[in-house]
Amino acid sequence: MNAILKIYPSKLERDNFETCTAEPGQTFEHWLNNNVPSYEPRAVPLFSASVNNEPLPPSEWAGYRIQSGDQLELVVEAKGYAAIVMIVVAVAAAAAAMYFANQIPDNYNQTTPDGSTIYNPNAQGNQARLMGVVPEIAGRHKVYPDLLCQPRRQYDNNEQYLYLMLCVGVGDYEISADNIYIGNTPVSGYAGDIEYTVFGPGEDVTGHDAHRNFYLSPEVGSSAGQTGLEIEGSLATTGDASSAARWTFSGTTLKSYWFERDIEREDNLGFVPRSFPYSEEEIISISESSNDGEYRVVSKSGHSAQMEKVDAGGDAVPGWGGFVDAQLVSIAMISNNGGSGGYLGPFFACPENETTRYIELDFFLPQGLGRIKDNGDFEYYSVTVDIDYRDESSPTWTTITHTFSNATNDQLGHTEKINIGSAIRPEVRVRRVTEASDDTRIYDTVQWTALRAELDSASSYEGVTTIAVKIRGTNALAGSAENKFNLIPTRKLPVYENGSWSAPDATEDIAPFFAYIIKSVGHSDDQIGLEELEALHELWSARGDTFSAVFDNKSTLFEALKKVLAVGYAEPTLDYGQIIPVRDGPRTAFEHMYQPDNRVGELEQDISLFDPDEPDGVEVEYFDPQTWKPATVLCTLAEDQGLAPKKVRAFGITDETKAWRFGMRQRRIQRYRRTRYSFKTEMDGLNSRYLSYCALADDIPGYSQTGRVLAVNGRLITLDAELEWGSGTHFLALRKPDGKLSGLYTATATDSANVIAIDTDLDFAPVLDGSMEPPLFMFGEADRWCYPALITDIKPSGTERVSMTAVNYDERVYLDDENSPSGNL
Repeated sequence: MNAILKIYPSKLERDNFETCTAEPGQTFEHWLNNNVPSYEPRAVPLFSASVNNEPLPPSEWAGYRIQSGDQLELVVEAKGYAAIVMIVVAVAAAAAAMYFANQIPDNYNQTTPDGSTIYNPNAQGNQARLMGVVPEIAGRHKVYPDLLCQPRRQYDNNEQYLYLMLCVGVGDYEISADNIYIGNTPVSGYAGDIEYTVFGPGEDVTGHDAHRNFYLSPEVGSSAGQTGLEIEGSLATTGDASSAARWTFSGTTLKSYWFERDIEREDNLGFVPRSFPYSEEEIISISESSNDGEYRVVSKSGHSAQMEKVDAGGDAVPGWGGFVDAQLVSIAMISNNGGSGGYLGPFFACPENETTRYIELDFFLPQGLGRIKDNGDFEYYSVTVDIDYRDESSPTWTTITHTFSNATNDQLGHTEKINIGSAIRPEVRVRRVTEASDDTRIYDTVQWTALRAELDSASSYEGVTTIAVKIRGTNALAGSAENKFNLIPTRKLPVYENGSWSAPDATEDIAPFFAYIIKSVGHSDDQIGLEELEALHELWSARGDTFSAVFDNKSTLFEALKKVLAVGYAEPTLDYGQIIPVRDGPRTAFEHMYQPDNRVGELEQDISLFDPDEPDGVEVEYFDPQTWKPATVLCTLAEDQGLAPKKVRAFGITDETKAWRFGMRQRRIQRYRRTRYSFKTEMDGLNSRYLSYCALADDIPGYSQTGRVLAVNGRLITLDAELEWGSGTHFLALRKPDGKLSGLYTATATDSANVIAIDTDLDFAPVLDGSMEPPLFMFGEADRWCYPALITDIKPSGTERVSMTAVNYDERVYLDDENSPSGNL
């Protein structure tokens, strides 16, 4: 079991860390030297370390050996900016490389793991995110699909294949072969080496072998720099006249001898005692006519050992009286259980409380297999291994024998597939039957590289798109293929147009995903402002505004809707039980008026003065669709130097021009919306909505003149106040019975101080009989007749008062909505 290391950037950021693993047995300093490029021993290290919550002083780093299951923590210590940056980058890079290249993350200890790594350019890769949020992809965006089961490597005809079962995301997607990659290379560049099948939501996935869910036993695998566990051969030779090993049997004693020769004197020394090759408690198998069976080494001394006979379960055989005496015999086979020539294992093939009907074992021959003849050619050679398995509660082993035969020095691999039949928790062990040879002309090394057990596998995945992949291992495909499979899908959604929903199709539009989010939580069409949404869809489509992003962390409905609408300069609002999108854009027609006659109290103004320390620009981070990594664009006005810009993230934007427009809108809002209005009304305020474009007035001389209409005679309007006229054009605005603003009308003076003439007929019929409140008016010079404002908050208080806030409207906010970083389009 590997040790787990967590690397923290500081003591204050305990929720932010990188995770990697380390093989047991190596010293901590050895791991640092091999995995952290910038590491070097220092009197005062740049980071501290602890093991299992106990401090590990730097003086012990060189001597402490990492143990199986250790929990190590590395915390960067604050010792200067440059030092912090160097060590964080070095350690984090090493951690990410080790972790994502070799492991599936262990998320059992996290309630909700972090989202996909597409927004973390330093750790992009496929992950298993147990208990995590299934990604929701909007528009067209690159993703590293999440692993649905553990990646599986398997040999077929001496070629290795990698199987991946991946979740693309919730919903249905358009996925083309040109948009599927390993790393940065399209899969089309690996013709014949990659097979994949895309499955829509709920489709049967059993047609592809990648769907099978296998558990990989951690006890079998790479060890001591080797790909797997080497299956070592027996130490003795088969019995014939030329055998170099000889044994004597007497009573319970077994002695070993070896034939030696004095090369210098060219003299045979004969069989001489040899140190007994097996350890105490090991079990050896003897095949000699009178002494067949298995025996345990009780004790040994020199070339002698005291033995006891054991049964198949390893228990001593009662009443065994000892060996049948034999002098210097050559036996057919002698091997131990767990040492040279004995069993590897047994190891459990699946976790506790799990059962399986099918197991697989991978074997690897790193030097090939064969014998070199005198002329240099290879000739066939064979190696036989026994594979034993049994139920954990059974004393009886079932043996399967496999023989490897070949004549090549090319690396070879084989997957042994075993259908057990009944569901058990199997123990598995392997031993080499063919004796090993020290002949340098024989290549016969065999390693056991993997033990897998198939667990319950899903036959379909409701509501999500999945992709099954089979990759043939070649020199062109590095090991990183296991966690670098990515693709660029486009979400399929219905679009509301012409009063109805279309069939789902690939789209990057804002409106379809906005509606989808609302309906995905159980709301119906009646709870969406479809009329407003359709109008905005037409506007956004004409402008080319799109939304492409990945939602893979928990969020609220309104937070998600805000992110979606932000790229279209809109926000979600609640209005009488409907969620309605409202866009902040250029306005030409006022909706309502609020002046002293329909206000309660004064109009309060809060003007924000220019601060020399405020940001002088906006730096926007967006996702570059070429590299699919974050990029930035600086947004400044003519008078800005851009030395201290405000940093914003354009979530959902994957285009530089769109990101620049987004940032310029933010910058212009900072610059030109600097007045906040607060006022109260009776129930009139409920006529307005969020971002309603309204005309405000107070009683400050020189600005708007307000009052009530007394009479209307065609285009002559009689007012309840004598008007003061300035220079230039003058406007008159009236309030209709439904609260909406009527006008603007160009006004001219008459002979009477309270009667004015307007340039067009009224667009409503005023009611002046006293049955309702008469129309209200606002009047003044063209640029001073009102305070144009956008309503930002409406708060009813009982049934008599409404508190309202607004910000000044300034058309300069929108001047870059059609421009580009290099000038007008």
